[in-house]
Amino acid sequence: MKRSRFSPLLFAVVSCAAAFAAGCGKDKPNSPAPPSSQITRQAADDLAGQFAHTLSQGGVPLNQLGSTTLQDVSSGRAPATMLPGAGATKTSDEGSFSWSFSLRFFDADGNEQPSFELGTTASIRVAARAHGSFSNAENQATIGVDRSLDVQGLLPEETTLTIDGAVSDTADCAYHDSDSSESRAYHFLGIGALTDVKQLKDKSANPYPLSGTANWDVTVDATATDENGPHEAHYHATVQVTFNGTKHPTIEISETYRYEMDLDTGTVRPIPA
Repeated sequence: MKRSRFSPLLFAVVSCAAAFAAGCGKDKPNSPAPPSSQITRQAADDLAGQFAHTLSQGGVPLNQLGSTTLQDVSSGRAPATMLPGAGATKTSDEGSFSWSFSLRFFDADGNEQPSFELGTTASIRVAARAHGSFSNAENQATIGVDRSLDVQGLLPEETTLTIDGAVSDTADCAYHDSDSSESRAYHFLGIGALTDVKQLKDKSANPYPLSGTANWDVTVDATATDENGPHEAHYHATVQVTFNGTKHPTIEISETYRYEMDLDTGTVRPIPA
């Protein structure tokens, strides 16, 4: 079966603490900043952190449908209740997220099948949505995830899954300094696509993506309120996540700022230039 390619969909993410453009000077505290195509270092730090949190085990990992992994589906180990028939929608609540998803199954010749058949199902197309939130002492984020994925490599003789597709997410975040001196709110919009993300079907051997990239174009609307009143800023950024077979893929923001993320915890660490 030839691999399907999905057109990128609208993608929105949100960062829980972003800096603002120099146009938000104190001489005009209530004037919105002019659009900026160059994201600041602080805003890039926080954008990277939000992507890391969303893609980690505490968020909505790329290889999961609720609590079921794509590896479990490909090997026939997924519970029958988690495998809706072709076109049917499954719903579930997992932790702080509510999921709904539907699957379509295809054999090696591209013929659609009514259900998953171990040994003959060669690929699946996934339409998945998740909605939920995560928070800590200083910030709260609510996100919605919408993914269209083409998953190849399900035949028994194949050892690696290949995931391509598109994502469409929405999120809003509020941040409050611990001393209540400043509050911030953010809304990020963009488009994203997954390209050749490869993962071993045997997750006991390695649970992390071996290679491939996830890319987004992101626009950022930010508002901060301090003793001088509200300030607004607008940024544009590109984001690229590059998987490398470990739990520490890299994230690059606007081809300028680079980070190492942790797929288990969602933490990020800047990589020196």
